Amino acid sequence: MKTGRAFMAGIAGGAVMSVLLAMARAMGMPARLEMMMGTMFMEPGTAAYIVGLVMHLMISGLIALIYAWGFENVTHRAGAGMGMAFSIIHIIIGGIFMAMMPMMHPRIPPMDAPGAFMSNLGAVGVIAFIVLHLIYGAIVGAIYAPVLHPERHESSPATADRG
Repeated sequence: MKTGRAFMAGIAGGAVMSVLLAMARAMGMPARLEMMMGTMFMEPGTAAYIVGLVMHLMISGLIALIYAWGFENVTHRAGAGMGMAFSIIHIIIGGIFMAMMPMMHPRIPPMDAPGAFMSNLGAVGVIAFIVLHLIYGAIVGAIYAPVLHPERHESSPATADRG
């Protein structure tokens, strides 16, 4: 498994998600993931945003290691499409995690809880949540590809020579 490449792919995917969230905020959508994460440890402000952004990027890198494990050991291939397919599991787990935020976050009551799959932002929030994670998966899969241990086929002498 290419752990460094996977981790960096996850950071790239997380960075794109954060840029898209910033664009959504600029258009009036109250998607404050980085602030929500940072305020788990400190009062709202610039420092909380920076801490939350770093947390988001590190978590994104760690999640990409799970994707890479799946690419190498489950599907034996990677790419944008395979990354998007893996993101379906990520969407489900992440959506449930968002619903649990009020139980884990000491400052959620004064802030708006995101709800499952960001449902408290309405249909646009749910769609944004799903699309952002599909984009993340596509980026991770595209950057990670190809896998180190492709499926070996008896009929292909080129793959039989790899060791």
